[in-house]
Amino acid sequence: MNKLLMILVLTIPFAAMADDKAAYKLGDEVHAWTDLQKSGAASNPAVQPMPGEIADKVYDRYLKTFDYPIPQTFDRESFVGGSSGGSGGQ
Repeated sequence: MNKLLMILVLTIPFAAMADDKAAYKLGDEVHAWTDLQKSGAASNPAVQPMPGEIADKVYDRYLKTFDYPIPQTFDRESFVGGSSGGSGGQ
């Protein structure tokens, strides 16, 4: 009797969780966010231009990307390492 009671006590919460998961469709939240983004309903109506100094720095950084040729292939090992600085092992 004690074991049966313990089994029931332990399985009831899991049965309730299974019902909640059955009603939830995978991707519902993602679709809701992308629909919101697509509709623009939550966008700010005020124009917020980028300040000139920041825009200049962004454009300079963009131009520097052309200083290095795009390699035909990428070495997988160049992306793996202890550094998280984004240098790609270069």
